[in-house]
Amino acid sequence: MSPFLLLRLVLDFLAVGLLMVAMAYWWLDNRTHELVGTAMFALLVLHNIFNRRWWGSLPRTRRQPMPVATLVLNFTLAATMVALLITSLLISRSLFGFLFIGGPTARDLHILAAYWGVIIAAIHLGMHWPVIMGVAARLAGITRLSQARRVVLRILAAGVAMLGVLSFLGLDIASRLLLVPTIVFWDFNEDATGFFLRLGAIAGLAAVIGHYGLIILQALQCRRRAAA
Repeated sequence: MSPFLLLRLVLDFLAVGLLMVAMAYWWLDNRTHELVGTAMFALLVLHNIFNRRWWGSLPRTRRQPMPVATLVLNFTLAATMVALLITSLLISRSLFGFLFIGGPTARDLHILAAYWGVIIAAIHLGMHWPVIMGVAARLAGITRLSQARRVVLRILAAGVAMLGVLSFLGLDIASRLLLVPTIVFWDFNEDATGFFLRLGAIAGLAAVIGHYGLIILQALQCRRRAAA
């Protein structure tokens, strides 16, 4: 296993983790929130540097077809992160306070981009889950396929997805994704850990959707080719 691949995966998971930490704005002070966000964006820059060959291959997509789902998701994620970065600078009050020109609209768009960022980033990870599991298997010294292990992992995935659905409803994430005012707010003074567990479950749900959604799309594509 390439140590470089392992480093890339660690940095990618760290970036997603920092995004989730930054979501707990009322648990952090503003400066810490901005420091966490800045670190996350630094990791995103590294991520795109590491994946510069993928970006460089885009002009040749006609000769080397790419899955449409991957293209759409990656561009959507990139657009969401750009929106998050721009609104971060507009409403910054600590690290980049000299750029502050934003108001309530910029703040609302910042929150909107943040929640969509968590969902889309998790789907992105889910679509690359075979690579992630392959690295995990090598680190654990697993060299043989096991049907029992596969069943256990699928049960765990189903459990995470179910908890993700309940957390999605409980935190009223739909309202935040649609920029609809909501009265649901988390009390970090009582249970900060619970917020991260629920947000992690929501990310897990999105990853499951990304993983199995890609499998379904690939199966449909294979059927179309066979029928052609």
